Amino acid sequence: MQSKRFRTGRVYAALGLLFAALSLAPSLHAASGMGDAANGKIRSQAEQCQECHGEAGLGTAEHYPKLAGQWAGYIRKQLGDFQSGARKSEIMNAMASDLSPRDIADIAAYFSSAPRWSGEEDNFSAAGRALYLNGDPSRALPACASCHGEKGAGADTGAGPIPALAGQRESYLINQLNAFKADDRANSPGAVMNEIAHRLSISEIAALAHYVSGPRAME
Repeated sequence: MQSKRFRTGRVYAALGLLFAALSLAPSLHAASGMGDAANGKIRSQAEQCQECHGEAGLGTAEHYPKLAGQWAGYIRKQLGDFQSGARKSEIMNAMASDLSPRDIADIAAYFSSAPRWSGEEDNFSAAGRALYLNGDPSRALPACASCHGEKGAGADTGAGPIPALAGQRESYLINQLNAFKADDRANSPGAVMNEIAHRLSISEIAALAHYVSGPRAME
């Protein structure tokens, strides 16, 4: 079994790579230039992406993530991971299997170029806010804001894009944090999200998701 010191070191080593990448982050939709958004609208309809994520990228049900205005690099990475099997989803593995690199770039550019979503007006959690902004040094638990930003905007950082979170669907956030905690999902850089989620309780995951899904301005 790995020692606590070793596991803590892995978390901060992975975070160090993300911090370095953040300093190189471009403006919000810069990465969308790597694809054709107009063709992406056509391809996302033809490939049935819009059936779950909606034409505007706002999702058609609570368990589908909002994609509108998400970083193009992050969407490209997730589609590539679904295609390779690095991220598991019976539906998305099948949906991504036949996409060409051009399809992935164009679909990402389309959803990235859509107006960013808004949050749930009534969602707020003081406990979630404290964890998000400050973490818990007594457990070597870093603040979510240290990577995703205080306002949850994330960053497009090349090989390790960090998703925008603020205003994302609460149930989707809970599902993904639980997936990282159970190691059912393990495609974050250096598995940093698994290390972090392992230290979160179920109630802390719920509090974080309730806070993050609320409305906050984007950076």
